[in-house]
Amino acid sequence: MTADILHELPMRWADLDSLNHVNNVVYVDYAAESRAMLVDDGLVGPDSAIAHVGVRFLRPLLLGRRPVGVTSSITDGELTQEISVQGDEEQTVFARVVTTYGPRVDAVLREPAGDPLPARVRRSDLDATGAVSTTKLFELFQEGRILLISTHVQAMRPGRFVVGSTDVNLVRPVGWRSAPYDMRARVSRVGGSSFTIAAELADGDQVLARSTTVLVGFDLATQRSRRLDDQERSELEALLA
Repeated sequence: MTADILHELPMRWADLDSLNHVNNVVYVDYAAESRAMLVDDGLVGPDSAIAHVGVRFLRPLLLGRRPVGVTSSITDGELTQEISVQGDEEQTVFARVVTTYGPRVDAVLREPAGDPLPARVRRSDLDATGAVSTTKLFELFQEGRILLISTHVQAMRPGRFVVGSTDVNLVRPVGWRSAPYDMRARVSRVGGSSFTIAAELADGDQVLARSTTVLVGFDLATQRSRRLDDQERSELEALLA
């Protein structure tokens, strides 16, 4: 296990979402930027295959002048990164990103797979290897679940939900092509104050990546979690796979 390694990164206006919080995908981008620095320093192998990335969003992060701090620790096959704000005396952690390295396991598309949501890749989504980067995979899954929710859940209004956690399992590299890939998403669980969306990105019968995301009811006025109301729960339960 390595000693904790700190990287500082500037924040940008473009990092914010509609709630003026740092967008959940941007945390993955912060972690990826820090991970690239670890590769440059020889602490992570450049050819290490990423099998899984999980993010736990602990509290909202607002735009500020102080840089973001990404503190990394490395154990065998796993990289843990905690995201905070430099100069914060309390060292508040806003998100924790865990990246697991290792062999990827092939999978076939499950049935029933959920709503079809075509996912088109842009050339700017590709990394140096020619495959869609980890950050952009999170973004593609974000697009898919927004489409699912906006299509079926009338009670879903801006500011009513935030992402609590996201896990992405990488199966095969996703390359660029003009035709969209197949994405399917479904509501897999509805709880008292949160619900889960499971999604798969596929090429025909072959799964390329899987995602599981927990969304939490959010009170914009108090900036705290809340319970789902009856309309939200009813509409979400109607989508249960």
